[in-house]
Amino acid sequence: MRAGLSFDGQGNLMRIAALVAVAAVMSVGTPALAQQQQQSEIVFCNKTGSKIFTALAHVPQTTKKWTLTAWQTIPAGGCKSVARWNTALFYYYAEKEGRTYHWPGKSGVDKTFCVPSRAITREIVGGTCAAGERSVGFKGTVPNAGKYTINLTS
Repeated sequence: MRAGLSFDGQGNLMRIAALVAVAAVMSVGTPALAQQQQQSEIVFCNKTGSKIFTALAHVPQTTKKWTLTAWQTIPAGGCKSVARWNTALFYYYAEKEGRTYHWPGKSGVDKTFCVPSRAITREIVGGTCAAGERSVGFKGTVPNAGKYTINLTS
């Protein structure tokens, strides 16, 4: 008989199933720990000489609805953490002060969203833009777990 696992009875089969379950839990960890490991910190680094304003669209786990967060200010030459969440996909848009330059460029646009002129966090609803809003092109991306940095250069 070989050393290792033996399937010679119901008791052994149950013990093996229990060991497999314990090993699976040990390799994955607790659900809270697994969620923590998948969390992304979204950081924008401004590699220009002007202030930059960013807007993000994502689906929070709490609401399960598309949400817009606008505007975060990134100082010239600086980096700023703008969000920390567990998400598989988010969209971003950024523009220089005075709207003289924006990211993504026209070729990098994946989706358009309406953005207001003032800072806001709200649910995204379809249709036309409300009064005082404008439609801009956002870039979609899937962040890595941990710190996810987007460098903005002109």
